[in-house]
Amino acid sequence: MGNLHLDSIGKTYGRKPIFDDVTTHVPIGLTLLTGPSGAGKSTLLRILATAEKPSRGKLSWKGAPLPAARHQLRRALGYAPQAVDLPDDLTAREFAMHMAALKGLDLAAADAQFGAITDAINLHSDINQRIATFSGGMRRRLVFAQALLGAPDLIILDEPTAELDSHTAVLLESLIVERAARASVVMTTHASAQLSAHAAASWRVEGGQVIRT
Repeated sequence: MGNLHLDSIGKTYGRKPIFDDVTTHVPIGLTLLTGPSGAGKSTLLRILATAEKPSRGKLSWKGAPLPAARHQLRRALGYAPQAVDLPDDLTAREFAMHMAALKGLDLAAADAQFGAITDAINLHSDINQRIATFSGGMRRRLVFAQALLGAPDLIILDEPTAELDSHTAVLLESLIVERAARASVVMTTHASAQLSAHAAASWRVEGGQVIRT
């Protein structure tokens, strides 16, 4: 059993239902989230990351319901959304340390972690460059790297390997599998064989339902 529980979660935009009556828990390990485009995968991830509120139902973290436990959940969270506006005027390292400060992390320890993570995903040589110079794939790796700072208990990843070449994607996947050994990791992806082999659970979003497969 994981620390994050969903109880009758539903989401509607206007009169359009996205999904309804999702009751489950997020296990320790890797959970792969699949489904057709527009099914609501990213919406569900934003709800899990408390970036968006459900229309109905409730979340609980370590037995405590949200919103009361929102602060505790966010301190234990690493989140890499698919689309994010990065500050082009900062270097990658400055951005990562800003995120670490927001999480309340020790900055010296976070800086060392950031160096190790970016070294593992072939970004370390560019961390003192301004984000304005980064390609789409480099931005993707930077967002991924900041999500791992502080060894979070809950890691939410939305298509983290999109825009990456196959070699770099494998590097990220190796880190994902490593973190999933001790944390709850939920990610959307066109799952590779490596990730599928290590998945603790698989959810499919389709037709307004979230189905554990």
